[in-house]
Formats: sequence, C-alpha cells, structure tokens
Amino acid sequence: MFTHELRLSAHSRQALHSLVDEIDAVPPTEDALYAAMPTLVTRLPAELVEKVLAFRESRTHDALVVRGLPLGAMAAMPTPPDAYTASRAVHGFAAVGIAALGLLGTPFAYRGQQNGRLVNNISPMSTTAGMSDVGTGSHLPFDLHSEDAFMLNPPSFLQLSCVRNPLRVPTTVSGLYSGDLDAGTFDELRKPEYLVRTNPAQTGWDEERLRPGPVVWGHRDRPLLRYNSKRTASTTASPGAAAALDVLRKVLTRNAEDAYLSSGDFLAINNYRLCHARRSFNARFDGSDRWLLRTVAYRDPYVVEDGMRHDGYPVLS
Repeated sequence: MFTHELRLSAHSRQALHSLVDEIDAVPPTEDALYAAMPTLVTRLPAELVEKVLAFRESRTHDALVVRGLPLGAMAAMPTPPDAYTASRAVHGFAAVGIAALGLLGTPFAYRGQQNGRLVNNISPMSTTAGMSDVGTGSHLPFDLHSEDAFMLNPPSFLQLSCVRNPLRVPTTVSGLYSGDLDAGTFDELRKPEYLVRTNPAQTGWDEERLRPGPVVWGHRDRPLLRYNSKRTASTTASPGAAAALDVLRKVLTRNAEDAYLSSGDFLAINNYRLCHARRSFNARFDGSDRWLLRTVAYRDPYVVEDGMRHDGYPVLS
C-alpha cells in the first residue's frame, strides 16, 4: 500500500488541543502565520514531528494520514459557499496542518490559484458543481493527476486537512510500484516530449508558456510521476507515446487505493510519487458539505521560484 496511517498518543493530542485553542484565540493572517512558522513548528508534539520527518525520507510509503487532530473553532464553522472569498484568517487546525507540512518543505502559494491563498478551500461551489477536474466541483469527478502537473517542477508535497466529510468521499491515490512498467514503456514516458495542460480552474496560467517534459523519471524501481489523466499528451503524437500513456493509465487505475478522511484528519502526499483523485458526490450547498484545506510545499523553493519567473508563471504570493 502507498499510505501509512498514524494515530497520535493521548499526550500528543492534548498538546495539540492546547496549541489549537491558543491560535484560535487570535487567528493570524496567512502572512503572519508564514512569519511565525519557525516557532510554530517547534510547538508541535515530538511524536508528530518524528513521524512526519520519517515520512519525508520514506522509501516504503508515499502518503501519510494522521488521524484525529483537534478542529478547535473550525468545528463550528460552516463550509464556505465561495472558496475564493472566504476569510483568510488561519485558525488553529489549519495552522497545525501547515506547520506539519513545513517539516516536509516550504509551503507555497500562487497568485493564479484561489487569488493567492496559502490555504486553498477544497469545498463545493454551486457555480462549479457541474465542472469536472476542479477542486470546487462535486457532481463530476476529479480524475487522477499530480498536483500542478503542468509545471516542469510541480510541488514536492501536497497536504489536505479535513474539516468535514459527511458523505465519506474518498481521496484516491495511485502510483507506480517497481516493475509496473516494462523497459520500453518506461523509456518512452521518460522522453521530454509530453505537454501537460492546466485544469479548468487554473485560468491564471499562460498555457502558451508551458513546456514539454517527461511523464516519468528517476529509477525504474521507484518511478517519479508528472501526470494528468485528461491533459497529458505527447508533442510528437507518435503511436509509441500514445500506447505508453494508455499503459500508464491502466496501471494507475489498477493501483488506486482510497483514503477516507474524517473531521480532524491530515493527509500528506508525496506529489512526485503519487497522483490523486476525487469521486463525484451530491453537494447540498447548505454549509454542511465536504471541506478540505489544501496547501503545497517544495523541498527546494529557490530553484522553483527562479524557474517560474523565467517561464513567465505567476510567482508565489
């Protein structure tokens, strides 16, 4: 399995309750939270820090679920009807998730995603309910994709913190095991000839500046991925490339596994190893719908920021 699950001790949960309540008393802005990150990370329980750092270096698991973090004030908050205009104050539960992500890399935000939010709301909106492959959709699925796969240097890690998930809509993850791709398919997919287009919500990115690259790279025993099931195509349109993409799609479908997030759960995904997806569900738009908090991080932010600037992409906010 790709996913490892962690349940914290009662002592660690109590320490987090105190930290969440303290932050909830005066919720910081995103900028203030970013400035306080070094101190905030040191306030995390040692058990959580140890497990997240072990996951960062893991060669056996590529997703980590931490169960039962305290929601604090967010438990009483309704799911926002508009993900883009909701408050940017960072409450305790969200802050703990970002601090844990900070152990994996540097959290980033982009001006082209949810108006530059560091914490993106993954919650259904009535205006996008019928759209596929958007985080604010619901009636249609979001197919398997690496986060921000259209970038040549996508984020290293993705984290999703669950405020609520009443219908138990799973977050599906999938990737490649050693031997899943034969040598010919692997070599075809590692050619720097594949263009990944943006998803419908990523309208702030200039598609004319997107550049082709590989779909897989790294060692065959532990392949790395940059893939979007609906928006990846070879720039050569060769039969070999099309066949290789078809093999990859079938393997990823076969390897898919579901992670069921409940209120207070934290999910971290190695974005170079795994794709993820969401199934369709019937949103009610009454404040009780599924609500996840999303943030991404890079292990090497300096190279990525410089690359985005030269590519003409919007840099981090």
